[in-house]
Amino acid sequence: MSVNIRRFHQVFLYQSRAPVPELLADLEVLAGLDARAEAQRRALAWSGWLTVIPGGAMALLAYGVWAGAVNADERFSEAGAQLLKTVGVVGGTLLAVGLCLFFWRVVLKVRDLDNRRYGLAQVLLQRLQVDLAPDATVRLKLDLRPPDVREKRVKQDMVGWWNTDFFVDPWFTLEGRLADGTFLRIHMVERLQKRERSKTSASGKTRTKTKRKGFARLEVSVRVKPERYPGLEKLKARATAATRLPRRVELERTRVAVDRLSLRARLSDEWVARPEKALDDPEAPAFWRQALEKDDASRTATMMLLSLYQVLGYARRRARQQAARGRRESV
Repeated sequence: MSVNIRRFHQVFLYQSRAPVPELLADLEVLAGLDARAEAQRRALAWSGWLTVIPGGAMALLAYGVWAGAVNADERFSEAGAQLLKTVGVVGGTLLAVGLCLFFWRVVLKVRDLDNRRYGLAQVLLQRLQVDLAPDATVRLKLDLRPPDVREKRVKQDMVGWWNTDFFVDPWFTLEGRLADGTFLRIHMVERLQKRERSKTSASGKTRTKTKRKGFARLEVSVRVKPERYPGLEKLKARATAATRLPRRVELERTRVAVDRLSLRARLSDEWVARPEKALDDPEAPAFWRQALEKDDASRTATMMLLSLYQVLGYARRRARQQAARGRRESV
């Protein structure tokens, strides 16, 4: 499926069911659109400053000279008046052009996507590709809008003295059937609170404070055939004990049923899709070390899936042992 760029720039939603190579190709298109938007916004910022600063200086200079001459009751020569007028017009034009460039940059902000979102999809698809049948299709749904758009606000309330907007953003869903027949689902939701509080001082000045806080929930679940894993619903304690997660990532919930297993973990809102360098690399710059300290969402999802497969493997081995024991007793 090829990305309809015009439609995407209207809704910023991506949804497709296709083989992994096609999904990865679409994500490369989205990454290219994001890179182009970032480059355009950088160019507009530089162009805006390079026109606003000299334009504002020329306009202020022309106005200052004119105001000084008026106050001093002096008259300009015809050439001087023409020069002053030219400087003022050019300065005002540059200032207006610069402001238009900044406005255009603000308009393009919505096209500057969160790199982590499509980046996480790329990493997970690349890792899962080896566990899928060659012609298997995967369903991928991405909501690349910011988490604080009006459509994602679920309520407004007071938290202490803060006026608070609550946002819920279920932005990521990946579903597919693995080569062994297991149905896999990975789902991620971000929750955000935007808080605002105003205070009026004794002098009558009003100061407004704002802050944001949030977190992300990552859920990995598998659905299997009950006859292949008998007794799976009794293994909740083992599933919880078998779960391994990166440092600082918190396991929130474990669910088991006759035909499914599910783990849900809580990550910081500053999670990363995948760090680029190892933490013990002495050549890693300081900003990469800071990034590596953040929660790695792709590693978390991978470890959760491996933990679920450990439980499935235990259930399968136990079923075989019980069947073998039953055959021996019947002899």
